[in-house]
Amino acid sequence: MNDVISSLIAKASARNVTISNAVAAGVTVFADERRLEQMLTNLVDNAIKFNREGGSVTIRYQNGDRDRILVEDTGDGIPPQHLERLFERFYRVDRARSRDLGGTGLGLVIVKHLAKAHAGEVTVESKMGEGSVFTIDLPKRKSEDCSVAKSEPFAAAVGAGADQSKP
Repeated sequence: MNDVISSLIAKASARNVTISNAVAAGVTVFADERRLEQMLTNLVDNAIKFNREGGSVTIRYQNGDRDRILVEDTGDGIPPQHLERLFERFYRVDRARSRDLGGTGLGLVIVKHLAKAHAGEVTVESKMGEGSVFTIDLPKRKSEDCSVAKSEPFAAAVGAGADQSKP
């Protein structure tokens, strides 16, 4: 998790956005480390990019029947009519703003496919004027549906304590 935050801290600082890792130290999830890092990088990058000046991004973990990693932002939110199509290739909510901020329109598609490769899924909840929460939902152990190319159990470290990175 610290690698993800470290790689994006300059971008967050430029927008005066605070990134907080609220995942407890020692938390692990059943995932390929590189692919999990790619999913989180895409989600945190978007949370910074589409946040408001002086906003915040928080990464959390929820333990339940499945492992859940949440990326929460304090952006403007996503209009409800766009939520259903958000994970489609090249789909952009605001084409003009996206063009100004860069990107290919593939980041969320990549997250979706990598989550599915782990027999998981990614979902989003958003409230206009309050922000969005993207959730990566992963199984506790490798399942028959997991297509990640590893034949033995693996776990990626997520937690780093209540580490808070501020611009």
